[in-house]
Amino acid sequence: MPLCATAFLCGILFFQTLTHLPTLKWIIVLVFLFIFLIKIKYKKIRLYTRFFAILIIGFIWCFCYLHLRAYSSFPNELEGKKINITGYIASIPISDERRTHFLLSLDSLNNQSTKGLISLTIPKAINLKAGETWMFIVKLKKIHGTENPGGFDYEAWAFAKGITANGYVLAEQNDLKLLKKNGWNHPILSLRQYLHDEILAALPLSQTSHWIMALAIGERENISLNDWRILQNTGTNHLMAIAGLHIGLMSFFIYGVVSFCWRRLFFCVIRLPAQSAGAIAALIMAFIYSLMAGFSIPTERAFLSLSIFLGANLLRRNLTSWNTWSLALIIVLLFDPMSILTDSIWLSFGSVALIIYGMSGRGQIKNIWWRHGRIQWVLSLGLIPITIGLFKKCSLLAFFANSIAIPCVGFIIIPCTVLGCVLLTICNSAGSFLLIVGDKVLNFLWIFLSYLANLSFSIWQKDLPMCWIIIASFGVILLLLPRGLKFKWLGVIWILPLVFYKAPEPKWGDAVFTLLDVGQGLSAVIQTKKHILVFDTGVKFNENFDMGKSVVLPFLQTIGAKKIDMLVISHRDNDHSGGAAAILQEMNVLQLKSSAPQFFKNAQYCLQGEKWNWDGVEFAFLYPTRKTLNLDNNSSCVLRVTIGKQHILLTGDIEKWAEKKLIINAKDALPADILVAPHHGSHTSAPLFFVTAVHPKIVLFPVGYRNQYHFPNPSVVKIYTDHHSIMYDSVSNGAIQFYLNGQDVPKPHLYRNEHLHYWN
Repeated sequence: MPLCATAFLCGILFFQTLTHLPTLKWIIVLVFLFIFLIKIKYKKIRLYTRFFAILIIGFIWCFCYLHLRAYSSFPNELEGKKINITGYIASIPISDERRTHFLLSLDSLNNQSTKGLISLTIPKAINLKAGETWMFIVKLKKIHGTENPGGFDYEAWAFAKGITANGYVLAEQNDLKLLKKNGWNHPILSLRQYLHDEILAALPLSQTSHWIMALAIGERENISLNDWRILQNTGTNHLMAIAGLHIGLMSFFIYGVVSFCWRRLFFCVIRLPAQSAGAIAALIMAFIYSLMAGFSIPTERAFLSLSIFLGANLLRRNLTSWNTWSLALIIVLLFDPMSILTDSIWLSFGSVALIIYGMSGRGQIKNIWWRHGRIQWVLSLGLIPITIGLFKKCSLLAFFANSIAIPCVGFIIIPCTVLGCVLLTICNSAGSFLLIVGDKVLNFLWIFLSYLANLSFSIWQKDLPMCWIIIASFGVILLLLPRGLKFKWLGVIWILPLVFYKAPEPKWGDAVFTLLDVGQGLSAVIQTKKHILVFDTGVKFNENFDMGKSVVLPFLQTIGAKKIDMLVISHRDNDHSGGAAAILQEMNVLQLKSSAPQFFKNAQYCLQGEKWNWDGVEFAFLYPTRKTLNLDNNSSCVLRVTIGKQHILLTGDIEKWAEKKLIINAKDALPADILVAPHHGSHTSAPLFFVTAVHPKIVLFPVGYRNQYHFPNPSVVKIYTDHHSIMYDSVSNGAIQFYLNGQDVPKPHLYRNEHLHYWN
């Protein structure tokens, strides 16, 4: 069974490497190959042929699933247009004073029946309920995320969820119409919405009340970045997502209570053994808890595994832990092979596999505290390669933090939360009391975790190529072998890349220039042999999301940056400075330069005439002067970087007035091989005289997908075209990277093109 599950998984994984969906003729070829493989009778290769035959099944199933799935691509011709849609609200709406966000499952689009899942925002607070059917007038666009080294792949995540478009509702009252209230048409959504409202009413607002909501119904939309940082730095983020631990503990608790009571009722025992009654009650509890969580992937895995294990027990069938794990994995992948694109499936199935592997052959040890400590050791060590591969970081305090947090969450907080939710429907005051008790205990635990998370050595950041992650995983497997096997210590050699791997760096006199894809904004990184300069930081959307945190910092991790030698904020506009706070909080920034330093702590002016040399690469500010400050866009820092015979010009948001000043004050320094287009290619910039003076070979446009300003402007593009400049934009190409050695400008590495997948 484990071999079948592994082969099936590999087939689905191989499908995800495709850049385009295969045609039907290739599927037919694979079917014939499958028939050929299963007909081979030669015993010495029988195991291999069986493995590849099941791998082909996984590949074909992925193809069939995508063609059977009800969701279709959003039509190009409808992007940005007013359209009429109807559908039911498929998630618990998240509201604040400025907006309401939710998922909508489509029933019709412009009065034509259709299916699909879209992400919508209403630019005001409005009372919506999950399961309700509404009519909206909206503007939509296809899913389009930023594409950067080390960054979150939003397009893959949305594809796995089945989300085909996002947009906003035109919020005039006549454009919103409730067609049907929530009821039994969508019972799971209605139940979760009811519990959400009851918990909000019963639980006073506190530092941890939102985590009680997460543990009760799996709703984590309102979690702040700082809260996630605390969990990541302590390795306890798995505790706040309903998964196997939570469902297993509640089922074990119910099993014990029902079995204990059942044995003392004679008329019950003669009809059904106490163990069977406890097993049935545990299954019911697991189903209810999974239902409350909306049957997310971790809860699906936990419920299936528990169902298989208890079902085999009820039927008096002997089923090993590995067979249970394998069967659950196969069933989850049959239901949704696209779940392989999410982190949760790797963490949930990986954690259980580690526990089975690391605890096997040690059943003779009865001490529960030893076993608890052993499990924590196995997970803390075993998950290091997985967490580094997924998140580029791992906690060094995970063993200690989890040793305290797991008993606290498992034996007090979860029972109080789940039983409190159940009692809310029966006796509101009793349910509220249990929820408040759980919240108070979690408050004390949160103080402890916050202290650990703020220790300087709590987190270890590392970015490794996937091949080294796989090698390190084999090393961990060796180290977790039973004690009597002496060769297990060879695993230390295999995990050495985790410690000693160092990202490649430019040679002396060379540089790597990267224009990051931050949507409608700007951020660029220049790396020399020993120094790093970051020019602008992208936009900040809200307190929980900005491009500094989601794009710039992950990229810096991929290049092994420990510090930023200079951070340049060209001017104060949000699309250039929004991510600065996150970067300043997370990274050691030695110098901060800006045309508006009064808005940043310890910042200095970027003034014309300032020059310096790092590792054979020359840097110089060409603008502004002291007389041209406080002019918003026209005060943007202009930076020139010289690598041998090559020149890069970064211009911020300067417009025609500032460009004229540059011609007067620094005309000889303007010619550049690579130009980051002023003001994203706006018609207010790049007049003919400026483009003639710069005469760029390559022009880069940092713009957002279908941005409201329609950048780059066609008239500006024509000017660059007439000067025979090669143009790239971040929308089409993602991050754009140049490896510069002082000679001719090389072809860029276009991240989106080099990491193309069939869902793009």
